[in-house]
Amino acid sequence: MASFHSLTASSSSSSFFLLFMIFFLLSGGLQVRAQQPYGKETNDCARQHNSTGMLGYLCGGAGSAPSCPAFLTFTARAPYSSLASIAALLGSDATTLAAANEVAAAAPLADGSRVLVPATCACTATPEGRFYQRNATSYVSKNGDTLLIIATGTFQGLTTCQALQAQGLRGAAPETLQVGQPLPVPLRCACPTAAQAAAGARFLVSYLVVLFDDVTAVAARFGVDAETVIAANQLQPPYTIIPSTTLLIPVSAQPNVSRIQTPPSPPPPPTVTVAPAPGKKSSSRVGVYIGVAVAVVAVAAIVSAGAVLALKARRRRAAGAALAAGEVAKKEGKGNETDTTSLGFTGGGEFSLSTSEAFSSISVTDIKSSLKIYTYAELKAATDDFSPERHLGGSVYRAAFNGDAAAVEVVDRNVSSEVEIMRKINHLNLIRLIGLCHHHGRWYLVTEYAEHGALRDCLLAAGAGAAPSLTWAQRVQVALDVAEGLRYLHEYARPACVHMDVSSGNVLLAGDGPRAKLRGFCAARAITGATAGAGGEEAALFTMTSRIAGTRGYIAPEYLEHGVVSPKADVYSLGVVLLELVTGKDAEELVSDGVGDPFAALRELAEELDGGGDAVLQRLEELVDPALPAGSCPQDAVVMMVRLIERCVRRDAAGRPSTGEVAQRLLKLSGVSAVSWRNSPESPRSSGSGKGLMY
Repeated sequence: MASFHSLTASSSSSSFFLLFMIFFLLSGGLQVRAQQPYGKETNDCARQHNSTGMLGYLCGGAGSAPSCPAFLTFTARAPYSSLASIAALLGSDATTLAAANEVAAAAPLADGSRVLVPATCACTATPEGRFYQRNATSYVSKNGDTLLIIATGTFQGLTTCQALQAQGLRGAAPETLQVGQPLPVPLRCACPTAAQAAAGARFLVSYLVVLFDDVTAVAARFGVDAETVIAANQLQPPYTIIPSTTLLIPVSAQPNVSRIQTPPSPPPPPTVTVAPAPGKKSSSRVGVYIGVAVAVVAVAAIVSAGAVLALKARRRRAAGAALAAGEVAKKEGKGNETDTTSLGFTGGGEFSLSTSEAFSSISVTDIKSSLKIYTYAELKAATDDFSPERHLGGSVYRAAFNGDAAAVEVVDRNVSSEVEIMRKINHLNLIRLIGLCHHHGRWYLVTEYAEHGALRDCLLAAGAGAAPSLTWAQRVQVALDVAEGLRYLHEYARPACVHMDVSSGNVLLAGDGPRAKLRGFCAARAITGATAGAGGEEAALFTMTSRIAGTRGYIAPEYLEHGVVSPKADVYSLGVVLLELVTGKDAEELVSDGVGDPFAALRELAEELDGGGDAVLQRLEELVDPALPAGSCPQDAVVMMVRLIERCVRRDAAGRPSTGEVAQRLLKLSGVSAVSWRNSPESPRSSGSGKGLMY
């Protein structure tokens, strides 16, 4: 049974603070600064509700970011008493944790020490609503587990039993949890509001409350005002906080790991015998009570230490027995090939030895913690034995796992780098890798399914009159989605990544809207080089390669000619996709034979827009996709889009904007509803038969 502590003060101080809070409320302070309801009902597993944020921290409000860097805290204790084991549990990696906690990756952690965990927090759509969370972890249930034990025991409160039931079990009763069942675990995190960001808050820390914590002490550890923490969590008097819950702490810089360590308890005061005051009864019984309490605590500590030592000894014996029996065993087939050597995982399906050997940079534990390992038999059943009716194009098939749609891509290439990147990313506008399988030398990547297919096919079908055309507003939203996905890769992924194969064929459309999701990470790579610019900020991130990969028409000149890999190469490709959205034409048609500058005419048009004139506006109108209804596009929005595209596809990489700037421009552009085209529905539209962009 946990003890709870709350803020206390003298009566005069309480009156003053109450008057301050009344004034604060009347002035609208909490309405501006409040972030999320404090989740105090961690044990209320029977009711699915979000009145106190137990299903997740809400997102999607005005000014809220779709994703952001954040920090979690975690307490090292067996069996998660090393950076490697904590990273595996939370879907991170030991190197990232080592850097954040200023220790060596292999350094032992003292029992009870706090660990700072960098995480990328993203707004995720669920049947219950849109919540901020970190989705990069999966847990395999063990004997004796319940949702409450997993939430408050294993994950120490970084998730809740309500969220596990809603998302991990998809609403099924908690009793349906089976031993060995993979359970997706949404970790609790959040992004600063616009008001918090304006006040200087760059990150929100999901701080795990422990016994004897109170708001004032926690705020002091992070060097922030208690009122800021109270507002961020919508705490109400008497500001009680409960162990195994998360408290959001707005901070202006990455927190120092020393701030989150629990200070040691002070030693007991020396025993002092005081003679009773004349005329008063002896208080010696108080000393007896204190002595008994100290003795009880000491005995409990000894018993706990003995239990920990016994547990460690038992584990060492079990590990020795496993090694004596051999680390690699034959797995009994469940419809699998009986001659496949595999590592002995329970409930996770076949994981062939060649699979683990292929991932030299990723431990098997890391793969298992973040991805589902499918058997080939499971994939055959989910795709009706890869039937033609399930074929989506290329080597991709539509699958159904327990009624949930997914896509299965069959590849022969080495996917280790691709999987290493995809398993760490979590963003609404990036296709999510769910799991993988290795069978007879081939890889099978199971990813999120996008029911509306590729953007390229959608545009071409609309141009041929075979499908409804995307509206202008829908096209701008698709452009914004792709830009936000790339912005996440460039600015928030750790390490920073570049996609290097952005194309309309790799932009998938899903859900209402529809919304865009970027796929095709086979050419993606982490950025390994950086040059520091003025003020210590990174002015450029790049690396070099001799292997050029990508799609014709989208490849940046510096990448094609010199092998320079950088975020600006993705911006170039994004500019081509934006041009496809405006014109409805395929990239190969836009760049023609590739001789000279394929976008020379576009640059000329962009320069002439400043002077206006009917002839220029006529050329601009002819640029727009004829599949769009005449008069449906705001003229000012098209002008803004053309200018943005021209900047994106400049030959000089330094002259291109960042993906963050592109996203901001597109966000402004989406609100433009100025003068539409003045011409009638019979106004001429170009057939696009000319060479390149010569309209």
